[in-house]
Amino acid sequence: MKIKAFYEILAAPRQSIIITTSASLNRFLDKCLFILMLLPGVSTYVQSAEGVPGWCPTTLPFPARPEVDRQLAVDETYIIADEAELEENGLSVLEGNVEVTRNLQQISADHITYDQAREFATLSNDVEYWDDAMYLKSESGEVDYLNETSSFRNAFYFILDRRARGRAENIFHDNSSQITRLKRVTFTTCEPEDNFWKLSSSSVKLDHEEEWGSARNAVLRIKNVPVFYTPYISFPISDKRKSGFLTPSFGSTNRNGYEIQTPYYWNIAPEMDATLTPRVLTDSGLMIMGEYRYLLAQGRGEMNLEYLPSDSEHDNDDRSLFGFTHNQTFADRGSLFLTYNRASDSDYLQDFGSTINITSTQFLERRAEASYRGNWWQLTGRAQGYQTVDRTIPLTSRPYQRLPQVLFNAASPFKNRRINVAFNSQAAYFDRDDEGFPTEDVNGSRLDLYPSLSFPLYTPASFLVPKIGVRYTQYSLEDTGTQFKTSPSRVLPIASLDSGLFLERETQLFGKGLIHTLEPRAYYLYIPDENQTDLPVFDTGLYNFSFDSLFREDRFTSVDRVGDANQFTLALTSRLIQSRTGRELGYASLGQIYYLDEQDVVLPGMTPDDGDSSPLVAEIGTSIIDNLRLRGTIQWDPNDNKTEKLVAAAQYQPADNKVINLSYRVNRPPQTTSISSVTDIEQTELSLHWPITQRWNVLGKWTYALPERKNVDIFAGVEYKSCCWAFRTVARRFLTDINGEYNTGIFFQLELKGLAGLGRGTETFLEENIPGFKSELY
Repeated sequence: MKIKAFYEILAAPRQSIIITTSASLNRFLDKCLFILMLLPGVSTYVQSAEGVPGWCPTTLPFPARPEVDRQLAVDETYIIADEAELEENGLSVLEGNVEVTRNLQQISADHITYDQAREFATLSNDVEYWDDAMYLKSESGEVDYLNETSSFRNAFYFILDRRARGRAENIFHDNSSQITRLKRVTFTTCEPEDNFWKLSSSSVKLDHEEEWGSARNAVLRIKNVPVFYTPYISFPISDKRKSGFLTPSFGSTNRNGYEIQTPYYWNIAPEMDATLTPRVLTDSGLMIMGEYRYLLAQGRGEMNLEYLPSDSEHDNDDRSLFGFTHNQTFADRGSLFLTYNRASDSDYLQDFGSTINITSTQFLERRAEASYRGNWWQLTGRAQGYQTVDRTIPLTSRPYQRLPQVLFNAASPFKNRRINVAFNSQAAYFDRDDEGFPTEDVNGSRLDLYPSLSFPLYTPASFLVPKIGVRYTQYSLEDTGTQFKTSPSRVLPIASLDSGLFLERETQLFGKGLIHTLEPRAYYLYIPDENQTDLPVFDTGLYNFSFDSLFREDRFTSVDRVGDANQFTLALTSRLIQSRTGRELGYASLGQIYYLDEQDVVLPGMTPDDGDSSPLVAEIGTSIIDNLRLRGTIQWDPNDNKTEKLVAAAQYQPADNKVINLSYRVNRPPQTTSISSVTDIEQTELSLHWPITQRWNVLGKWTYALPERKNVDIFAGVEYKSCCWAFRTVARRFLTDINGEYNTGIFFQLELKGLAGLGRGTETFLEENIPGFKSELY
C-alpha cells in the first residue's frame, strides 16, 4: 500500500518529500552518501594542492549543486522528484529529476528504486553527488545493504581541496571488509582543457582498515606520452608509512657524469625506518647509499652510509662515507649526544659534495657528550676527536682530541643588588694523533678553575655590574721535549666593570609614531700581563672581532691563553622602534676599545699588538622603507689606517616569491692574526628570485672574487608554473678547492601538482643560497 503515515505528498508539478523519521529510505540515503564519500581515498596517497599559484581557481570547474528553496534542520532529508511511488515493504520508485539533500550532501539522478525486502537500491541515468569535499558523476550505481556492498559504473570525480579530477570505470566497495576496488582509474590536477599530465592504473585496491592502497599497471603520461610505468605500486591512504620505492631523481655534473637515484623506503617498525638508494654514476660506477632512522621514548638517531666500490675515477679505490648521530634526554634534566663521521679519503667530499660548504670541509667530528643540569649547576662530560679531511693542513695545525673533557659550571640565582656567585671549571686530557699514528706534539691534561663574584645594579634606565674573579690553570704534560715543563700552571685575577644607560623619547617619521632610543655603554676590563709561552696551546684560538667583541672578557676562545687587558670600551647604540607594534625599524652602533697597556699575550707565531686602540666598529641597519632591508658593518683600524672588514647588504622583497639580495664583503685580517693560511677576501654577491611573467620566474646567484677576478659560485635557472604543474631547471658552477678546480652541474625538477615530483629536488639548496626564497612548486 502507499505510505502516507510517514510522508507528506505535496500537490505540485514536482513532488517534494520531507523525511524527518528514520525510515527505510532514510537508511538507504545514509548508505549512498557514505559510500560516495569514500572515493577521496583513491587519491589520499598524493600530495595536497598546496603551492597552487594565487591566480589559479581554488577548485576545478564542475556542475553547480542543486538549489534547495527551504531551510533544512540538521539531519533532515529533503527529496524532490517528478514522480514518487513509495511502497511499505515493497518497491519504492523515485522517477524524473530526483534530488536528495541532507546536510551538505546532495544526490541527483533520473531514477532511484529501493527494494525494501531485499534491502537493495539502484540509481541510474546521470547519477550525481555533491558535498563540501568532492563531486561525482556516475552512469549508474547499486547499493546492497544486506551484504554491505555497493558499486558505481563509469564515474567521474572531482576532489575539491586538491583541485583533482579523474574517472573510474567501476568502483566497488565492501563495507564489511573495508575494501574498495576500482578499475581503469585516472587522476590529474589539470583543468579539462589542459591535460598536461595524467596518472592511470588498470586496478586500484584500498584497504581502509590497514590504511594501505595498491595499484597495478600504473602509467604516468605527460602530454599523453608515457614517461613512467610500474607494474605494481603500494601507497598509504593515511599518514601511516609503508615500504616501497620513492620517486627517482637524476642530474648531471662534470665530475660524476649523469646520475640517477632510485630510493627504496623500508618501514621497519613504527619507531624506525630506512632508505636504501642505488646511485648510478656514469663516470664512477654504482654507489649504494643508505639511511637508517630510529625513535626512542626520549631520543632519536640517524645513521648514513655511502659506499662506492672500485671508483674508476679514483684508481679503482673503494670509497665510502659514514655518519652517525644520536640525541637523547634522560631523567628530565639530562642529555646525551653522539656523533661519528668518517670519509674513506681526503677527496671524497670534494668529489661528491653538492655545495662549496661541503667540498671545503676540513674536519669531520667524532664526539660523545653527556650533560646533566640542576637548578643552579650543569655537569658535562665529552670525548671528542676529528678526522682531518684536508690533508694539506700541517700536523701541528690539526685539532687535538679531548679524551675526555669534563666541565662543571654553577651560578647562584640572579639577584639584583645582591652578590651573585659563579663558578666555571673544566678538566681535559688532550692527545693529537693522525688517524692512529702519534705525532711528536706535546700531549697532556689541563685543569681550569674560574670562580667569580658580581654585584649587579639594574634600574629601568641604567645598569652597573662590577665583577671580580680568579682563573687558575694547571697542566700535566707528556712528550714535552725542551719547550715545556711537565707541570706548568697559571693564576690570574680578572676584574671588570660594565655600565650602560637606556634613554628614549617619542618622535615621528613619515607619519609613524616612533620611539627613539640612545644607549651608551662603557666597559672596563683588567687582567694582569703574565708570560704564558710556557703553556701549550691545545684548543685555543682568537675570536673574530666584531661589535660583540668589545664587551668580551677574553679575546681568546679557550683557556690556554688569557689575554692581558687594561682597557676600556666606549660604545653607543641608537634604535628606532615603532610605537604601535614594538617592531625595530632601524639601529646604529659604534664602539671601540682603548688600551691603556700593550697587549703582550699572543698565540704561537703571532706578534703582540702595540696599538693604543682596537679597530673602530660600526653597524647600521634599517627596514624603515617597506620591503627594503639595509645593513652594513665596517671595522676600521686607525693604527694601520686600514679597513679590516666591510659588509654592505641590501634585500628587497615585496612578496614571498620576489626577492633580490645584493652584498659586498671585505675581510682583510691584520698581519698579526696568523702566520699561515688566512687570506684577504673581497667578494660581491647577487642573488635573486623574480617573476618576469605570471608563469615564468628567473633565479640565480653570483659570488665573485674581485682581486682574483674569479667566479666562486654561480648558478642560474628558470621556473615555470601553471595550475597543475611546474618546472625548474638550474645550471651551476662552483669552486671546489683552493687549486681553482670547478664542479659544473645541471639539475631539473618537474613538479606535478598533487603528485610527487620528478628530478633532483632543489628547494633546500635554493633556500640556503637565496635569502628570502620560498619555493612555490609545492
